Amino acid sequence: MRKAIDVALRNKDILSEAVSSGFLGAILLRAGQLQEAERQLLHALELKKSVQAYRDIPEVLVWLGQLEEIKSFNYERAEVYYKQEIDLRLVSRFYFECAALTGLVRVKHAQGDYAAIPPLLAEAEQLAQQYEYNDHLASLRLTQGMTTDVMGLNGKTPAANSPSVQSSQSVVIGFFKQAMIYALRYNRFLLDEVLSGRPQGTPLRPIIPYCLERGEDGRKMLIALRDWWKTGVNDVGTPRPDTISPIPEAIALLEAERIAREREPGDGSPQKSVVEQIEGVL
Repeated sequence: MRKAIDVALRNKDILSEAVSSGFLGAILLRAGQLQEAERQLLHALELKKSVQAYRDIPEVLVWLGQLEEIKSFNYERAEVYYKQEIDLRLVSRFYFECAALTGLVRVKHAQGDYAAIPPLLAEAEQLAQQYEYNDHLASLRLTQGMTTDVMGLNGKTPAANSPSVQSSQSVVIGFFKQAMIYALRYNRFLLDEVLSGRPQGTPLRPIIPYCLERGEDGRKMLIALRDWWKTGVNDVGTPRPDTISPIPEAIALLEAERIAREREPGDGSPQKSVVEQIEGVL
């Protein structure tokens, strides 16, 4: 009995250290200190495996996958981590299962493996909508928009002079609009990340840099997004009366953004509005 108690106490201490290392690694990841973040996350993963704390492993695998996306665009390694998390789906950590599926959608887009995206997207979408994971929905809509931009509405790359180009671009803009709204509903930091990116790095492919790479077509998309933001409302087409977002539905986007930015001042440094960020590159 005494031996069993000693083992239990030792495992508890190991798990406490693992949890601390994992959260420290996640913080360092957001701060852009990627080398130390990787060291802490791998240490956390090793410790959690040593005490068979399988329910505590999913978040570490997701953070390691995101790190690989940011650090070196090592999509093969990111895919390994995300698939390892999905293999643990029986522990029912739905947020991180959805994060791994969402990460795989980004990975497959980056690899050009567009045929692999639909089933992954369907799984991720189901979880994200069920539990209102607005951050994952924002990422999914970004990737959907960029995939449509590449493949067109029929899943094939349209010719430059094809009539479907204009219609597919309107669908791309629609996905980008939803990405911005879901990000806003999550928090204003994600809104800025979705729109412009982060100096510390992000696994997302932000809208403004993406559009700037598209030349005149991308410029037109940015103008359309700016004009919509000035007059649009917080609405994705499906009302959610039970929403967990602090931003009321159906209010003007400019008012919604004002509320979000006032709620989350961060370090107090000046914030650039959505319109200012877009006009700054036009």
